[in-house]
Amino acid sequence: MEETRRTQWLLVSDLDGTLTGHDGGVRALAGLGVKVALVLNSSRPRASVMRTLDLLPAGIRHEGLITAMGTEVMVAGVDRADWTERFNDWNRHPIDEFMGRMGILPHRPEYQGKYKASYHVPADRWQEYRRKALDLMPGSVVVTSGESDFDILPAAAGKDKAATWVARMMGFDPSKVIVAGDSGNDVDMFNAARMAIAVSNAREELVDRVNPAKTYFAAQPHALGVIEGLRYWGALPAKEGAEEEGR
Repeated sequence: MEETRRTQWLLVSDLDGTLTGHDGGVRALAGLGVKVALVLNSSRPRASVMRTLDLLPAGIRHEGLITAMGTEVMVAGVDRADWTERFNDWNRHPIDEFMGRMGILPHRPEYQGKYKASYHVPADRWQEYRRKALDLMPGSVVVTSGESDFDILPAAAGKDKAATWVARMMGFDPSKVIVAGDSGNDVDMFNAARMAIAVSNAREELVDRVNPAKTYFAAQPHALGVIEGLRYWGALPAKEGAEEEGR
């Protein structure tokens, strides 16, 4: 198995807007079977992600789940407490109390995590609130995306760190790991990887902040763009027509 992992490709992909968002693309991806191992990396907590996975075609099989912005990890259906236990000393209560006093609205409860505090902060106030959050909670990191998504998590967490840890734990060579995404909360994951795929619907907040030398900017959106990128990086053979059928 170890030798197989060293030669097999691993895709670590964001879910919303990257793999999902185009039904034909999702079907085309499902039609590929297990040619490339898949780990999903979502900003949403696990319970929310699992509800989405129940709606996807059975052909989309994942070997791991990274959820709640890299604060939760599951591999082969098993929760990896050895990942989350490193955050035991991080307490979100100070930031919750502060945001409450400032009148900043939190995201809905289903988008919150024990180690992920999510709030609606207007983009023009990100810098101000980032300083306040990090002064209040040293040992944290702030991740921003969209128009107002503002997430505070332990500095040891994040989509990038979790992806690196999972790939290493599963035995994949870094030269065989490709990441894919579409938004600003994927930037750190892109910069930590050797190869990345930005789908055509990716936001400027991602496109403008990643290294173009190691990022493939797909011409197609969502899962179709992911397939396109996998072919570009050599993880899949030349076009077989599956993605054309999904248009």
